[in-house]
Amino acid sequence: MTGPKRSSPARPGTGWVAVASGLVVVLAYLAGTGLGGRLSPLARRPLLDGLAPPPPYHWVKPPPELASGNRPPSGATGAVQLSPTGTLVTAISTGDGQANLLMEANAIAPAAGQRSVEVRIQPVDAATLAAAAPPGLVLAGNAYLVRFSYQPSGKPVTALAGKATISLTYPLLPIPVSSQFDYAVLASADGNAWTKQASTATPGSHQVASTLPAPGYVIAAVPPAPAEATSPNRTPLFAGLAAAAVLVAVAAIVLARRLRAAPEGYDDDDDYGDDDNDNSGEDPDPGTEERR
Repeated sequence: MTGPKRSSPARPGTGWVAVASGLVVVLAYLAGTGLGGRLSPLARRPLLDGLAPPPPYHWVKPPPELASGNRPPSGATGAVQLSPTGTLVTAISTGDGQANLLMEANAIAPAAGQRSVEVRIQPVDAATLAAAAPPGLVLAGNAYLVRFSYQPSGKPVTALAGKATISLTYPLLPIPVSSQFDYAVLASADGNAWTKQASTATPGSHQVASTLPAPGYVIAAVPPAPAEATSPNRTPLFAGLAAAAVLVAVAAIVLARRLRAAPEGYDDDDDYGDDDNDNSGEDPDPGTEERR
């Protein structure tokens, strides 16, 4: 009897077709990724200016591209009561929230015959003040003039006796920055030179705060990113990837054609097995019977 035919083994080389095809896909992906990274504007250094877009900034003198939609910034005026030891705790903010002042107890010393202190926060065009920021910083947004005066005399307060904290909202500038947390408040008594203050940035709300050292001008500043190094020449890489992809593709095509040219269902082992089974009951030498 003819024994059961063994199943034909997988054609040799079929695994190589899958591997070659996979290599073609990988090489094409790498080439596309490299080229896309070179051409896409998203591959450039991002603007690290916060976690969400802030409300529109109100400029005293906006950049030309923002002039049409700009709204004038707000100022603030308030009065702080004087106790025998100094001013009471109070907070004053501009109407648009771009400048906020928190005065702790006794921030301003008492004065004979004075009942309160008037506080004024006035937005100022930064271009009218010192243009040079400390090294590693760029001025951002409006400057603000913070002034105090005793009431009812109107005499200016020239120094602070306690702590007052100024908080400023900064605009997004069209430049890359080195860190979201290196923003700073700059202060100046007369607007002729800026001094960097120890500051705390809050990127989520686009604000930076510091202790107000004295009455005068304040402004936010941002740390620009260093100039980017020249991009490396990736042309040889792209050429190499393209050549490798072509070679792998040609090899895969040649191998696939050879495998398709083989007879369908061809199996040397099965053919040998079938011959043995078919001839098992026959005389190996048909002439033997005649000689008998």
